[in-house]
Amino acid sequence: MVPSTDPRNTGDQITDVITAVGVIGGLGCLVVVIVGGFITADAVKDGIKQVPIESPIPIEAPQAP
Repeated sequence: MVPSTDPRNTGDQITDVITAVGVIGGLGCLVVVIVGGFITADAVKDGIKQVPIESPIPIEAPQAP
């Protein structure tokens, strides 16, 4: 008589858990990288707004008395 046990063994279940944790961790890291990219882009955009568009041209003093 064939025993009525689960055809999957514990090794397969542990592998599935490790894989799931790895996938979830990888997706979490991807979210952090994407959010960091948006924060950096916003900071660069704000920094560019602070740079004056036209720099003043230095006025040369006349050299003749």
